[in-house]
Amino acid sequence: MNKFKMYGILLVIAMLAFSASNCNKANKTLVDIGSDKITLGEFEKQYLKTVGNIDSAKNKSIDEKKQFLNLYINFRLKVKDARERGLLNNPDIQKDVEEYKRNFAPTYLVDKEIVSTKVKDLYEKRKDEVRASHILINLPENATPQDSILAYQKADSVIAKLKDGQDFGEVALQYSMDRTVKTNRGDLYYFTAGMTVPEFEDAVYDLSVGDYSKKPVRTMFGLHIIKLTDRKPRTESVKISHILLQDKRDSIGNVIDSLATYQKALEVYNKAKGGDSFEGLVQQYSEDAGSKTQNGDLGNVERRRLAQPIDSAAFTMGVGDVAGPIRSPYGWHIVKKFGEKKVGTLEKEFETIKNEFKKTKAYKDEYAKFVETLKGKYSYKIIPEGIAFLKSRFDSVKTISDYNLDSLFTPQDKETILASYDGGQVKLIDVINHLNINRDFARMGLTEQTITSIINSSAESPILNKKAKDSNIEKDDEYIASITDYENGLLVFRIDQDELWSKVKVNDADLTTYYESNKSKYTKTDSTGKPVMKTLDESKAEISNELQQLKYKDSEKAYLDALRAKYPITIHEDILAEAFKE
Repeated sequence: MNKFKMYGILLVIAMLAFSASNCNKANKTLVDIGSDKITLGEFEKQYLKTVGNIDSAKNKSIDEKKQFLNLYINFRLKVKDARERGLLNNPDIQKDVEEYKRNFAPTYLVDKEIVSTKVKDLYEKRKDEVRASHILINLPENATPQDSILAYQKADSVIAKLKDGQDFGEVALQYSMDRTVKTNRGDLYYFTAGMTVPEFEDAVYDLSVGDYSKKPVRTMFGLHIIKLTDRKPRTESVKISHILLQDKRDSIGNVIDSLATYQKALEVYNKAKGGDSFEGLVQQYSEDAGSKTQNGDLGNVERRRLAQPIDSAAFTMGVGDVAGPIRSPYGWHIVKKFGEKKVGTLEKEFETIKNEFKKTKAYKDEYAKFVETLKGKYSYKIIPEGIAFLKSRFDSVKTISDYNLDSLFTPQDKETILASYDGGQVKLIDVINHLNINRDFARMGLTEQTITSIINSSAESPILNKKAKDSNIEKDDEYIASITDYENGLLVFRIDQDELWSKVKVNDADLTTYYESNKSKYTKTDSTGKPVMKTLDESKAEISNELQQLKYKDSEKAYLDALRAKYPITIHEDILAEAFKE
C-alpha cells in the first residue's frame, strides 16, 4: 500500500472511527440510517476527536455539531453501502486487514495487560497533588559495593538525626547533595503522579502528611529521604490574568528604587481590590507587553508553569479574588483569578494519561519485563547458527545503514531461522522487515551483541501476537471495534478512490471553459511589481486541481443522494441537543 493511500485511510479512521458506549445517555439513538443507528455516545466520541477536548466540544454551537454529524452520516452511508455490496471480501482489503491485525494486536495486548492498570492507578493518584521535601545522597546506578555501603550508612545517619527531632530543612542543608538545597532546603514544591520516577512517587504517596521515609528510597538519582509536607485535592489548571510592574534597573542590570515600584504595585492592587476594572488597570499600568494585548490574560495555566510565588497564589486564591503585590524575578504582579478546572473523570482523562505514561521510563521498564516473561513462558531462544550466519555476512565495523538488506540476502537466505519459541520461529525475513520500520539499530556497529539485540527486538511482535492469540483478544469488544474502524476506513477509501475519483475526468475543453469564466482569479506579478493575468497554460495545473475537486464533489453528492434515498435518514434533534451536557 502506498504512503498516500495509507495516509488517507488513517485520516478517515482518526476522524471518523466507530465505537460504542455503555452508559444510558450514550446509547440513545441520535440518527436512524435505514435499519442502522448512530448513538449519541458514538457521535460524541467522534466529535471529540475533531475538537480535541471536552471543553471545546461544549462551547461549539448546535450548527457546528450538525455540520459534523452530516459528515459522519455520509461516512456511515458509504460504509453501509460497501459492506452490503461485499467489498470487504476484496482480496487486497483482506490482505491489508490481516496486516493491520498483526501490527495492532501487540499494541492492544500491551495496553490491556500493562497500560490500562497503570493508567487507572495514575488517575487515582492524580486526583491529589502532593508537596514533598527530600534529602539526596548521591549513588550512581553502577556504583561499587563499597560506595553503596557508604551511601546507605550516610542515609541511615540522616534518618537517625530526623528521629532525634532535628528540623528536616536544617538536616537537608547539611547533608543533601541536591544542588538546589541551598535555595529550597529540600522543598520540591507541589507535583502529582507521573511527574517523577516511580520509586520516588510510590514512596511519597505512601506517606502521611508530616511523616518521612524511615528507610532510604533508591532511584536512578541516588538515595532519598523523603518528607510529605502536604497532600490535597488537585486543581488541574487555573485561568488568571496579571498586571506586571517591572523592576527599574541600572545600566549593568542592578535593581534600583525597588520600594517605589512596590508602592506603585500596592496602589494598583488596592484599585483592583476596590472594584476598578481589572482590564482597564492592565491597559493603564501593566508592563508585560505580551499579555497586555490580551488584557493581562495568561490563559489556562497548569501547576508549576509560573514563578513559584505566583503559582502558589493562583492555586490558593478563590475564583474572582485578586492577590498581590507578588514578587517574582520580573518585578511585582497583581493577579486575578477568573476560573479553575478540576480533574475530569477517568473516561475523559484516560487517553491523555495513557499517552503521557507511554513516554516514560516506567512504561519502557514494564514493557521489557512483560516481554521477557513471555519469552520465558514460550521457551524463546536464539539459534547460535543464525548468529554465526549473520556475523559471516556483516562487517562488525559497519552499521545496518551501510547495507541494502533486501539485495544482500537471497530469498533462500531470508528463510534462515534465527530464533524459535513454542509454536513459532523468527526468520531473517522477519528481522529485515523489522529493521525497515525500526531505526533504533541503524547506526550501531554490527557486533555480536548488536546482532543479538536486533533478533531479540524482532521477536517481540510475533511473541506478543502469540500471547494475543492465546488470550483470545479477537473476542474483546474493544478489539473488534478497532478492527471494524480500520475496515471501515479501508472501505470508504476504496469507494472514494475507485468509484468516485475514477469518474473525475478533466479535458482541455473543460480547462478552457473554466479559465474563460474565472480568468480574473489567476494572476501573477510582472517585473514592475504589478499584478497581471496568467495565461491558460500558466494556470492549467491550478485549474485542473480545482476542477477535479468540483467534479469529485458533484460525483460524491450524486452517490450520497442515491444512498439517502435508499436508506432513509432520521435525525433526532432533541437528542443532539443533549450532546456534551452533564
